[in-house]
Amino acid sequence: MRTLNGRPSFFLDVHAEASFVVKVPLETAYQAYTDFESMPKWSKQASSVRIIRKEGDSVQLEVEAASKGRAHKVVSELRLRPMESVESEGETRFTRTKRTVSFTACPEGTKVTASLDVNMKGSWGWIFRTHPRADAEASATEELASFANYVEGLCRTSPRV
Repeated sequence: MRTLNGRPSFFLDVHAEASFVVKVPLETAYQAYTDFESMPKWSKQASSVRIIRKEGDSVQLEVEAASKGRAHKVVSELRLRPMESVESEGETRFTRTKRTVSFTACPEGTKVTASLDVNMKGSWGWIFRTHPRADAEASATEELASFANYVEGLCRTSPRV
């Protein structure tokens, strides 16, 4: 395997974006998204989330997740930009992911946009090469739709969320 600065080189780079309108105010959407320990209630991938460290606008999370049927743990570094975005970076044995989830007020509520840059290492890039962008966008859209359903449901049952 090729290396760069002593680390495995990446075989496949994928950029994907997805958006979804959540029918709640921006502040409500942002607060629900940054309630990280509740993420398993809406995420199709995360089964548990543990906050390792939180200092100011910096958060470190350990997430147990499943992707393509494979379970894995990832430690992610997050940078919070209150009421604007959540930026994260995480790495597993097979991938390195940079993600920005941004929040924009719109007439219907809040437009939530996920922008992903995924680097697949070694043979995993070869295995998932057929439709990587479409797969990543579909997965992101599914996560955002699930988040929208969760937070809109919270607002229906508890108007103070």
